[in-house]
Amino acid sequence: MAIPEYPLISVIVPVYNVERYLDQCMDSLVRQSYVNLEIVVVDDGSTDSSGKKCDAWAERDSRIRVIHQANKGLAGARNAGLDVARGDYIGFVDSDDYTLPDMFSTMMRNMQESEADLSIISYERENPDGSTYSNALSGQKMVMSSENAFKYVNMHGYFYVVAWDKLAKKELFDGLRYPLDAKYAEDSPVTYQLFDRAERIVYDSTPLYRYRMTEGSQSQGITDKFARSTGNMLELVRKKYPQNEPYAAYGHLESIVGTYNRIVLAGRRKEWAEFERSARIELRELMPLAESAELMSKSQSLQWRLLTVSPTIYSVMYRCYKRSHPEISSH
Repeated sequence: MAIPEYPLISVIVPVYNVERYLDQCMDSLVRQSYVNLEIVVVDDGSTDSSGKKCDAWAERDSRIRVIHQANKGLAGARNAGLDVARGDYIGFVDSDDYTLPDMFSTMMRNMQESEADLSIISYERENPDGSTYSNALSGQKMVMSSENAFKYVNMHGYFYVVAWDKLAKKELFDGLRYPLDAKYAEDSPVTYQLFDRAERIVYDSTPLYRYRMTEGSQSQGITDKFARSTGNMLELVRKKYPQNEPYAAYGHLESIVGTYNRIVLAGRRKEWAEFERSARIELRELMPLAESAELMSKSQSLQWRLLTVSPTIYSVMYRCYKRSHPEISSH
């Protein structure tokens, strides 16, 4: 059966109290060079003017469909969009972010040229002062199997487990939805399943998405859900892609240490004592794997080993480090 040159893409946009940013997000979508879009906007119980803005945009562009629902969180909004999406392909955009004009045409072209099931591009972070940052290696374009996707997602400089830098064939989402009990890192378990389900994946490091760093995006509460998700990812890799276990182990340890660093900065080590204990055990068990694959620098090895030996000294040193380098994320 012939594949249409411009198949329908459903772009799902969860919206909650983003009146300040919504117009820029929507404008960036209606101006996409790829025009065969269905833009599914899910107003997730907004209490500001966001809901009215969504309706106004729908009146301006017939490709926009609006769903108004009681607040269910980001995962619930994404699921509502998935349930009604008519497109052959699914993409996501967060409503406080925006896209560059060729984002979806690039992802679709890469997908068709590579005969892939999942297409990934890169992004730049836009800071409150207007500066931008990207740690993706430039000039990368590769087609890979599920096996290699689990390698690169656990290495620095490639792609991540977020929802909004990907375009997927709709059938990859059959029976798959975002977990409603997660307020943070709800993307990751679904993204890992997409990697596992896709036979071919194409990655292009061109930064065509703009992730806006706001106060809200920096003030996530402490949760171990991402660490649990990467633990499940590690088990999946052990069973199906064992040759990439060192990469999965490294990615899991990074999520553990990142969570622990947030606990330290919040001064909440006592209430997270059990997490600290299990983190030290996993670091001891898994670090040799990551080190044997030369995935860790000497300084990182020393830092993580300090955590296994003396969490108290580690905590003091990390807090001092963060005072000197507040711009560095908590990893």
